[in-house]
Amino acid sequence: MIRITVPATSANLGIGYDTLGMAVSLYAQIQMDRADTLTITGCPEEFRNADNMVYQAFVYALRAWGEESFPVSIDIQTEVPVARGLGSSSTLVVAGIMGAAALTGHTITREELVALATALEGHPDNVAPAILGAAVCSFTPEGELPRCLRYDVSPRLRFITVIPPYEVHTSEARKVVPQEVPLSTAVWQMGRIAGLTRGLETGNLDLIAAANDDRLQEPYRRELIPDYDAIRTTCLAGGAKTLWISGSGSTLMAVTDDTIVAKFLQVRLREQFPSCETHILTCDTEGAQIEYL
Repeated sequence: MIRITVPATSANLGIGYDTLGMAVSLYAQIQMDRADTLTITGCPEEFRNADNMVYQAFVYALRAWGEESFPVSIDIQTEVPVARGLGSSSTLVVAGIMGAAALTGHTITREELVALATALEGHPDNVAPAILGAAVCSFTPEGELPRCLRYDVSPRLRFITVIPPYEVHTSEARKVVPQEVPLSTAVWQMGRIAGLTRGLETGNLDLIAAANDDRLQEPYRRELIPDYDAIRTTCLAGGAKTLWISGSGSTLMAVTDDTIVAKFLQVRLREQFPSCETHILTCDTEGAQIEYL
């Protein structure tokens, strides 16, 4: 039996639409073993079948390697909420591929893992940091495998994560983002991506806040999150330096470098938004891990 641990991720990081992502300290743990029949536990009944994302990724990887699939037992224990912008599907896809490799003795590099997971997910912005840890800027050259640039994130930074009790599906969030933008908007984004990654590396909050001024997707997606304005106001008034929508939402993520500020802000958020789940997270630096039980 094997246990695979995969971190949640925050994609886009405000300014880096479909290019930036960061691994954070919420985790999915998936145990897998060979079995006589497919058995899936730890998730709602509706997902305990061959359409389960872990099993689908498992089968996909085996087929990519020219191998036949076989029955497995899968147990899913996760802290990562579904359809909230924290990469829940990526954690399952990555685990399924890693499980396929481990249970067949297939040697897989992190680069191959990113490529396979991206083929299933469509974009590397969530799967790459889930696999590599830290912050990652990803792009895919025409006809080539994804290229991933990994950036260390200052351990001083704390990410106050607010998870509303409602979903924002990626498909719906993509519909509201304009398909064409002015050249001035593209230029606005480019410099700020470099600024944000540098700010995360150095822990420079002023630089992070100055760079995190997105014009590509957040002005449109914020309308899908009824609590956006109120939560943003509370976070900035409570000492956070800036805030972004995590992935396509509905999760919002504020940033500070002061643990005390983060804890007081968490208390205030719990008082004002009792239906929201809140966490104080750090950047996960290890990425997906596997152990044999």
